[in-house]
Amino acid sequence: MKKFNLKKARGGADVITKSGKEAKILLFDRSSRVFPLVVIIENKNVYYYTEKGKFYADKPSDKDLRMKE
Repeated sequence: MKKFNLKKARGGADVITKSGKEAKILLFDRSSRVFPLVVIIENKNVYYYTEKGKFYADKPSDKDLRMKE
């Protein structure tokens, strides 16, 4: 797992959570300054993320995004 890279994710690179769950970014430009990314995890639950792939803006989480490669 590599650190989340927004540019690569926009280009279609595979993304997963820090805990290894499949993640797909549905939207990159939600109208939120803090959480503009809309992500579906394991085709079940939808969450909002920061541009840095963080689930929480101020602390780490197992739901933070990583690059799969």
